[in-house]
Amino acid sequence: MSANPTLSVAMSSTDLRHLRRALFTEDGHENFAVVLGGLSATRTERRLLVREIWPAPQSAYTQRLAYHLEIAPSFLNAIVDRCLATDLHPVIIHSHPMKGRARYSPSDDFGESRLLPVLNDLLPRTQPASMLMTEEDLVGRVRVGKSFAPIHQIAVRGLGAYTFGHRSGDPAKPGEAFERQVRAIGHEGHARLTGLRVGIVGLGGTGSLVAEQVVRLGVRSLTLVDFDAVEESNLSRMWGARGEDARKNRLKVEVIARHLKTLRPKLAITTLADSVVRQQVLQQLRDCDLVFSCTDNHLSRAMLNRFAHQYIIPVVDMGVRLDARAGRVTAVGGRATLVGAGLACLRCSGHINPEQVRVESLPPAEREQLAREGYVQGVGDPAPAVVSLNATVAGLAVTAAVGMFVNLVGQDPPLDQIYDATHASLFPVATRHKEGCEVCSATVGLKGLGDLQIVSAYA
Repeated sequence: MSANPTLSVAMSSTDLRHLRRALFTEDGHENFAVVLGGLSATRTERRLLVREIWPAPQSAYTQRLAYHLEIAPSFLNAIVDRCLATDLHPVIIHSHPMKGRARYSPSDDFGESRLLPVLNDLLPRTQPASMLMTEEDLVGRVRVGKSFAPIHQIAVRGLGAYTFGHRSGDPAKPGEAFERQVRAIGHEGHARLTGLRVGIVGLGGTGSLVAEQVVRLGVRSLTLVDFDAVEESNLSRMWGARGEDARKNRLKVEVIARHLKTLRPKLAITTLADSVVRQQVLQQLRDCDLVFSCTDNHLSRAMLNRFAHQYIIPVVDMGVRLDARAGRVTAVGGRATLVGAGLACLRCSGHINPEQVRVESLPPAEREQLAREGYVQGVGDPAPAVVSLNATVAGLAVTAAVGMFVNLVGQDPPLDQIYDATHASLFPVATRHKEGCEVCSATVGLKGLGDLQIVSAYA
């Protein structure tokens, strides 16, 4: 970890809507709430992840006016008890019922200079913090010694994604290369895209196409994950791969990184020639703002589904299915799904087969033995694939992903969409969230737990 990692907050767009409803009431008075969450601690950043929202009930106020409020100790004691029981981190938040920039008042300074150190003493294993919301802005801070230090940024993720505070995108003119794109999404929208840190898991037929599009959109920071090497059969579908790469058995991450650098020489690219089902690989995706899941197996999808909810990082999952026997196609379909807190759950929506996850989790020798005995079928068999179909689904996935951050098509993208190539149709499908789901449930799910729980048991 660096000497001074930045501190940020991440929440879902659903959380932001809940906070707005709780903090802005018709009487025009200030309101108070506490958000509790896990922590994602990387080398460069400590990120508080919103899991629970506790609006103060009317009985918790000892005074509540348009310009001042005071909270009863009993409510704060309940928060402390909850944090002690769960190891969640508390962030107090109150409103200034006005438009414009959020600025802490002298009264806020006085109250929080006393409250935050008390929370620190009572909850030494947590990082107490504060946020302040107006109708148009949201800021935050922590107490460091006898002064306050600002929270670097507050990222809202999901539909209508937005970042309050520091923005890493370049607000300067993007240059002639992006002139047509800026006409569509504006300078601010372009800056949002250039500031994104994007992970791409799987660099085959769809992943290489996603990487190409993302870089041409202007994204400047990528993490590429794939343990495989280029084979002859990849050359018809994998953009950037050459015959020499297959002959020399070069790693896909190296080949794609080389190709992308020819498009944007100053790209910041991290390559991980490893499997995303491993915990240490998933940990290296925690700094991302967005992850594309371009894998072809259920186990890695299951891991990324958990990761998306646990770290409040949207994952765009996609797949292509081509049913063919003896060179005769009977059906072709594709899918693009936005996964994570406030979005879809691959498990509840039926896009993950639990039995397939179990089989793929078995050691290779045991899996092969079961296949020989006829207990499992199709495991390890290469699936038919055509580059044009991959390109269609990759384009749908990238368009949906971009639509979370900018107004690309005039409205929010669908959370889940199906491409039926057989009947030349594209349609959205309703997502499902089953009560008690261990991934997405509000009560027992993984949302915002961060480092409090591992994602994968594979080290």
